[in-house]
Amino acid sequence: MYLETFGLRESPFGETPDLRFACLFTREREILAHVEYELGSTATGAMLITAEAGMGKSLLCMLIEADAADHGVTATRHTADDYAQGTVAWLRSMYAGFGLPLPLSAEANTEDHLVDGLAAGLGRLAHHVDKRFLLILDDADALSDSHLDDIDRLMAGCEKQGTSFHLVLSGAPSLRDRLSAHDKPALADRIRSRLPLAALNAEESERYVRHRLHVAGTSRMPFSRLGLRSLRDDGKGNPQRLNALAHRALERAAERGEQSIGERALGFVAREVLPQYARYWLRRYRKALLLVGGLAILLFVGGTATWFLSGRSPSRPKNLVTATPDQALAKFKDALPPGDIGKLRVWGELLARWQVTSKETSVTNAIHCDATIFPGLACVSGRGSLDQLRRFDRPMVLELDEANGNQQVLMVGVGDEAVRLYLGGKYVELTRDAFSHIWNGRFYAVFRIDPTVPAKLSRGDSGQGVSWLLSHLPPGGSPSSAVGASFDRAVESRVRSVQERFGIAADGVVGPETMFALSSLETEGPHLARGVP
Repeated sequence: MYLETFGLRESPFGETPDLRFACLFTREREILAHVEYELGSTATGAMLITAEAGMGKSLLCMLIEADAADHGVTATRHTADDYAQGTVAWLRSMYAGFGLPLPLSAEANTEDHLVDGLAAGLGRLAHHVDKRFLLILDDADALSDSHLDDIDRLMAGCEKQGTSFHLVLSGAPSLRDRLSAHDKPALADRIRSRLPLAALNAEESERYVRHRLHVAGTSRMPFSRLGLRSLRDDGKGNPQRLNALAHRALERAAERGEQSIGERALGFVAREVLPQYARYWLRRYRKALLLVGGLAILLFVGGTATWFLSGRSPSRPKNLVTATPDQALAKFKDALPPGDIGKLRVWGELLARWQVTSKETSVTNAIHCDATIFPGLACVSGRGSLDQLRRFDRPMVLELDEANGNQQVLMVGVGDEAVRLYLGGKYVELTRDAFSHIWNGRFYAVFRIDPTVPAKLSRGDSGQGVSWLLSHLPPGGSPSSAVGASFDRAVESRVRSVQERFGIAADGVVGPETMFALSSLETEGPHLARGVP
């Protein structure tokens, strides 16, 4: 195990739900609050919670069960294992769960008698001690129609007795469809609340991983910034997937003696853990597949070798340069993700290239492109040509025209003939002429800068801002002479030279664009890709 390697007290990414690791976000809190509100009612009613497998439905049911006692509600929870015992055994387990004595006679242990006896027993108990009851049916999509009919009869009996009886059904989206169909079970009419559990977003996925590591006792983050981003992207907001990926990544790092888990390592792990990758099936059914699929593997290896030898590496951008302009633009538009999703991914990629962590700022905040996103990271926007932006040699967000919904793409390389772009899911190369027909000329760029530098510098200024300016201007001054210097006519002349070089209005005033130009002269930070034709 990897516990000692990373200083953990216990495994943070177990397969079974554990209340100690519960990480609640807005959606979970809203569902819990709604259930608590419904439990306060004396009327009989049902609630439906639906989500894809692995989204945390079982953990949510466990939390509902745990919270019920604090509100004076007697709760019992059942899962697919209980339903598999058979109807009689399952109904008898409800008696035990609600604290009712089990019927002893053989005739009282039939399905009909058990349902009626359960309703009567709950009615007597509620009458004497003023109790409310909650039945939680997790994995409810595994229930048969006859099971659902039994629950409907139980609720009808409790309603007739005046018993405050509540039901929570939790299952896959197929359960929701089943309860909305034309021939739906009678129980569907008793559902008063339908509560979908959505996937985690990117920020929540990162917080989920950090939370579980913290609870398990780690004193440091074992995933690099890019590794954590890869983990959250491959996890697709599904806690079960995140757990499986993170657990295997920690195992692999411990096996190899690595202290930090990066993007490359997560790529290997995803191919081992996620079912959409062949390596997952090889790992799970290795012997059987080796015996049956030897020939298929040889063909696959041969095809892969041919792919790479032909120079068509899957990691290379899709080349649209050779297509006709109309074909290239049509394929380009088809490759664009939905606007909001694409914008988040594009800005997320830009921040990642600048090694900006989620603690420093969020992607949503950066998208606004305020002059100062946070102290030390500035944003500048404007209009220009590809030739002008090429001189800055930094990746930039470019905005498409209105006909393309003002969507945004990330420019990662510019050549004499083509431009390389990240569309929020894939990379493409497009001729500069074709791209100019859909780009409105607006760009957005971020850059790191000393937070003590003021927003504008001009002749007559002095102080730390001028010291920074002199240290970044092309040769003509030295760091030693910069200390205590002032912005004089000679400095203004050097500023104008830089502005003319980058195609900025040569007014001698150092504003955001000029500061971006000066910062782009640094070797640190991301630069445009080389080798673009």
